[in-house]
Order: sequence, then C-alpha cells, then structure tokens
Amino acid sequence: MLIEEHQVIVFFETLLALVCVAVLAFAGLAVKKLYQGQR
Repeated sequence: MLIEEHQVIVFFETLLALVCVAVLAFAGLAVKKLYQGQR
C-alpha cells in the first residue's frame, strides 16, 4: 500500500512538473510573439 501511494505521489509530482514546464514554454513563446509583434 505504501509503495503504491509513493508511486502515485511521484507520478503526480512528475505530471505537475511537466505541466509547469509546458505552461512556462507556452508563456515564453506568447511573450516572444507579442514582443516581436510590437516592434
């Protein structure tokens, strides 16, 4: 039971990290496009 719970926690932490990276990458691209568009 503890092992399964630990695996689930690690899975969710990895998923959360991937989501954060994806959001940061998307935000970076959006800012880049807006910045280039203003120039």
